Amino acid sequence: MTNIYVTKKCAERLLSGYLWTFNNEIKSIDGSYFNGDIIAVVDNRGKFIGTGYINDNSKIIIRLLSFKDEPINQSFFRKRIEDALKHRLSLGWSIKDSFRVVFSEGDLLPGLIVDKYDDALSIQILTLGMEKWKGAVVEIVEDIFKPKTIVERSDVEIRKKEGLQPRKGFLYGDENSKVVITLDGLKFEIDLLEGHKTGFYLDQQENRKIIEPYVKDKRVLDCFAYTGAFAVYSAKYGAKEVVALEDSGKIFEMLSRNIQLNGFENIIKPEKGDAFDWLRERYKKGERFDCVMLDPPSFVKGKEAMAGAWRGYKDINLLGLQLLNDNGYLITSSCSQNISPALFLNILNNAATDANCMLRLVENRFQSKDHPILLGMPETCYLKFAVAKKVAK
Repeated sequence: MTNIYVTKKCAERLLSGYLWTFNNEIKSIDGSYFNGDIIAVVDNRGKFIGTGYINDNSKIIIRLLSFKDEPINQSFFRKRIEDALKHRLSLGWSIKDSFRVVFSEGDLLPGLIVDKYDDALSIQILTLGMEKWKGAVVEIVEDIFKPKTIVERSDVEIRKKEGLQPRKGFLYGDENSKVVITLDGLKFEIDLLEGHKTGFYLDQQENRKIIEPYVKDKRVLDCFAYTGAFAVYSAKYGAKEVVALEDSGKIFEMLSRNIQLNGFENIIKPEKGDAFDWLRERYKKGERFDCVMLDPPSFVKGKEAMAGAWRGYKDINLLGLQLLNDNGYLITSSCSQNISPALFLNILNNAATDANCMLRLVENRFQSKDHPILLGMPETCYLKFAVAKKVAK
């Protein structure tokens, strides 16, 4: 096996639980390789650190799979996937539920996402190194879960950095992209091929379950409603009225469908429009809410976009606060990996300052536990979720 020698600083970071080596951290190479090959990472003294795959097309040249000197084969991937499943089952999920089975680096399988939607599986391959094992992964999950269908949702731009083209389509079984799943007694139609991400935002699932005290008997605004999960949970938890705002035409149809599926037509009013424009217009008209929920898409596509993203998050939260009654609740999220938890709270405080109010933090949360966070790898903690009460000055 080819040995890749890395810098002392890189070695220290890897040994602390970080899984990435960048292309400027390679000291020397003992042997040859093809991109996507399995290689060994060693420190400057030749001491073994771990095994991973390499791709010099990417700035992240190596992603570690194991800190043991062990063979990387189909048995290795099966054990990793089985361990990931056991972890979810130990936390209370059932094999019949919908949840994220594999969360890339969080499950020590960098480049691989596997989501389960009842009896359908959605797979996302992000890297060349994992692309080489796609056939084995499909075979393994088909054997473990016996799904009706397996869909590939590798239609992401990040693949181009790996020298791969985006790709999506059916890999196995039924070729019906629309399925209805049940979560906490509620029904949601999702589109496995055309929906955002792999079809649904499973990472917010636990956060949706805690909103009852903040929406019960309240007039609620759900911005960036997507297919209506937060709106539907709000109605379930006793909201008096919910306005669900979504901009996309195709998604708007699914939002309306999910409202109907759950019989909440008298509680949830779907509205189509750009969130920034809609919020400004309603503020000028004097409209107000008791709870405002904001779950925008990522405003940060890279560190170079940080300044614009900071303004985007501040502006949307400022607009939300302006529409919020005093003592109302702001429920707000950021899924941008480059926005740290501390920075997100700082943005919220800045928005409150501009709105001439204060925010009392009630809950500070992250992604659901089926999206595990490695303390040694901050990139695995990407979702920030805050509940704050608007306090008048």
